Amino acid sequence: MSLFIVDRMIPGLTVQQLSIAQHAMVESARRLGGDGARIRYIRSMLIPGQSRCLCLFEADHRNLVRTVNETAQFPFSRIDEAVELVTPLTVTAK
Repeated sequence: MSLFIVDRMIPGLTVQQLSIAQHAMVESARRLGGDGARIRYIRSMLIPGQSRCLCLFEADHRNLVRTVNETAQFPFSRIDEAVELVTPLTVTAK
């Protein structure tokens, strides 16, 4: 599966509204996944100063992410494939 970032420009979006949309996206992904498609909603980040919201999904392909967001009725500007680099564990010398 690949990672996808969903980019949204939504002036005035509140944390409460994002929470409601998050629930809708989780449910939409669950229903779509029940049909054998592989998609998982991971997280969202709200950037209030830019009226921007970024949502991270893991899915077999971009169209699954599009369908989940359209079904959840959460408008978006674009969907891009992403690469995540996880910080390796660091050891502190004593």
